[in-house]
Amino acid sequence: MKAILESLSAQIENWGMVWFGLIFLGSIFNEFSLFNSLNISAFNINLFPYLLGLMFGLVAKYRGRWI
Repeated sequence: MKAILESLSAQIENWGMVWFGLIFLGSIFNEFSLFNSLNISAFNINLFPYLLGLMFGLVAKYRGRWI
């Protein structure tokens, strides 16, 4: 159990910016996309805003800082 918790902690530590971009920024971009009249989603959740947030997170991880 201790090894699992250490592994999870290390993963969050190393990939924190990516998770932040995916979850937080993706949610914000998704809310802005709801104002778009071309929104064709049954649950008002599009994939593109989350992919955009993921890209921002990956760029931030590999640059070492946010854009």
